[in-house]
Amino acid sequence: MRGSKLLFMTGWALLLVASAAILFLSIVSTLRAYRGTPDNLTTSFTMERLKDAGGEEAVNAFRGRRLTAATWALAYSVLSLFVVLFPYRRAERWAWWALLCSVGISQLLSAARAPVIGAPGGAGASGIVLSIFLLGLMAGAPRILFSHRPID
Repeated sequence: MRGSKLLFMTGWALLLVASAAILFLSIVSTLRAYRGTPDNLTTSFTMERLKDAGGEEAVNAFRGRRLTAATWALAYSVLSLFVVLFPYRRAERWAWWALLCSVGISQLLSAARAPVIGAPGGAGASGIVLSIFLLGLMAGAPRILFSHRPID
């Protein structure tokens, strides 16, 4: 049982660190969009080229899209932190499944951009996030899913 608790706490720490990292990175992305920090769409297409091609409206539209994505990631990470800190830490089964479904679906869809629409930028980050969350969830699975305690 002691090894199970250590494994669970290790998985919990992984989930906590991953959720906090997403929170931090989404704040950085939000600030980048608000400040208008130089940003590259691709390695060969910069914001200056976008401005030349589509004017200031095109640049603002890109910044708006970045801001929308960043604020959704911010909200998602705050929710993830609360689920990891409270119900998951209490080994509530629904929290394990909620994290698996929300992270699994969102990151698989994000990673699918590479083969489906040919936009590989950012797909690696989705794979990393998914991997860390899956490791954390699998470490907690024995304690949460396979314990012989009554379901709440």
